[in-house]
Amino acid sequence: TLQSSLKPYLEGYQSGMRTGNKTYAMWCLSTHSVLIPYMTGKPLKSIEEQCQVCVSQMTELKEEEQSTCTRIIWQLCLNLMGQSNATVELRGRAIDEKEDSSSVLGNSTFPIIKTIAYSLFGEYELGASQEISLLNHFELNGGHFITMMYMFHQALCLYAMAKKNRKTKKYKTRAKILRKKLTASFKRGNPNVVHYVCLLNAEHAAIDQKKDAKDVCKLYNDAIVISARGGYVNDAALAHERFADFLLSNVGDTDEAKYHIEEAIKCYTGWGAMRKVEHLREQYQGVLVGSSTT
Repeated sequence: TLQSSLKPYLEGYQSGMRTGNKTYAMWCLSTHSVLIPYMTGKPLKSIEEQCQVCVSQMTELKEEEQSTCTRIIWQLCLNLMGQSNATVELRGRAIDEKEDSSSVLGNSTFPIIKTIAYSLFGEYELGASQEISLLNHFELNGGHFITMMYMFHQALCLYAMAKKNRKTKKYKTRAKILRKKLTASFKRGNPNVVHYVCLLNAEHAAIDQKKDAKDVCKLYNDAIVISARGGYVNDAALAHERFADFLLSNVGDTDEAKYHIEEAIKCYTGWGAMRKVEHLREQYQGVLVGSSTT
């Protein structure tokens, strides 16, 4: 699991520093202190603090590629926390995608983190437009950490676009490809994608007009429960959010949708994503009238 990988990555960092392999050490440090904590829903504030420490050491050791990767993730955290005026643009204290374009745009982490930002802040068309050829760069041999997260969020964007454009098959087709890749990874024994697969199964069923709404609701509830049990508060929030959208657009159950929006807000608040909380409150202002979360 991701959690059980923390110790080996810490040991890798220590070994790299001890033997003088600074590049290896810094990749291990970034994965241990930033990437895995982010993926497992650890508080954004603690991740943001670790980003500062990591970037400081990477800069001191002149490991610029690792520093740029970490600063890109750091800026996403700042955006989510509301410590930047931006949402999907990576612009603020950690990095500026326009001013630092020479180093940022060529970094393979950049389009992945942008896709995640698009997914979380509802810019689904932009998220769906990211090139699927990125998967050729990150082979899914058992499940590369950042690839899993990228495929999950792009699939969510694609399913959202498929729902808006039911006559256009391209979004659904591409979403199915990503869903199948993650499902295959799970079947090969990757325990880190089960909650991703559950939510994508719900999203896939939600655009199937032949599916009974009760069956789709069960799939969303399963995704929420599995994410929460795994400690993925960020993904549990996302599952609540996507379920609420289904309830509003497909079922017309405003009361149940309101409950899941409120639960999403609680989860995002616990994660520390206060700008995302504001985004939800603005998006569902009419539904949340009279709610204790407004």
